[in-house]
This record gives sequence, C-alpha cells and structure tokens, in this order.
Amino acid sequence: LTFCIMKKIVLFLLAITLISCDVEDAVNQFIEDAGVVKADINGVTKTWEFGPNSLGALLSTESVGTETIYAFSVAASTDGVSDNSETTAIGVVVFIDSPEDIIFGATFTSSADLIVGSYAFESDNSTTNIDADQTVSATLHISAINASAETISGTFSFKTTDDDTNITYNITNGSFSEIPYYND
Repeated sequence: LTFCIMKKIVLFLLAITLISCDVEDAVNQFIEDAGVVKADINGVTKTWEFGPNSLGALLSTESVGTETIYAFSVAASTDGVSDNSETTAIGVVVFIDSPEDIIFGATFTSSADLIVGSYAFESDNSTTNIDADQTVSATLHISAINASAETISGTFSFKTTDDDTNITYNITNGSFSEIPYYND
C-alpha cells in the first residue's frame, strides 16, 4: 500500500478508537472507571484516566479493495472541546496478519512490523498545535488481556515527527493498564 493510503488508514483507525460509538458510553456497559494510559513525552509524564478522558484499544478489520487489513490500535485523548482546555492525543497502531496475533506476550517493533505512533496537542488558546504522525521507530508489547472484563494492558514507545515543524517527539515509558478493549 502506498504511504498516503496507510496514513489515511492509521488516522481512520485512531479516530475510530477515540470517538466511534461514543467510547465512554460503550465502555460503561462493561466496566466502571477503569483504565489508565501513561507516557513520557520528551521527558514529561502525561496521564489519561478513564472518565475524564477517552481511551481504549480496538482490534479492527477493514477491507481495502480485495485485501483485508487487520489492525490493533491503542489510543487516549483528553476532551478539550467540551471544557475549552488543551487537547492531547496519543496512539499506536500495528498492522497484523491475523486477529490471533493479539495475545499475551506479543511484541511488535517497527523493525519487524508495520507499526505507527502518533502524538497530537492543541493548547487551550490554539497558539500551540502539534501533529506528530511521521513515525521514526516504535514498539508495542501486550502484557495482559482480560477477556471477561474486556480490558488489555501493555507498554509502548515511539519516536514521531511533526511534518510542519520538523520537531521529533520521543515517547517513552508508555503504558496502558486495563483499558477497554474492543474487537470490531
């Protein structure tokens, strides 16, 4: 697939993870106030917790022409729209051969897999905008899957560049703990 098509698919998958089917309403059916995503962004720790933020993981299947594409994405976002505050979003998407690839202990790296990381930020007065989605390197590890609670946990890290500013963001110590997990 061409780079432009892949980028559109990645953005589509991240959007699905963050906003489709009103994530918080769907998750409330299964768990109450669970899940945390954390990451150090250029050395500064950011935490997203279920409730005031949207977060989740999605195993999705998309048809592109005659091909079927499987992707697993983890994403978190603040809701800066409703309260006029800053908006921060982070996400990792890995394209996989089969849904059975998402298991306890699975590790994905950009040297062996097609994995993309994205970081976005908009300040409350819109003077600072970051849209870093040009992945330099990335890793994702799944440390736990709770099928009955429909949650997943793991770690991630990636480097990504904002095309507009050429600034590279180093995302380290990323973790997702007991976040809602959807299989579409």
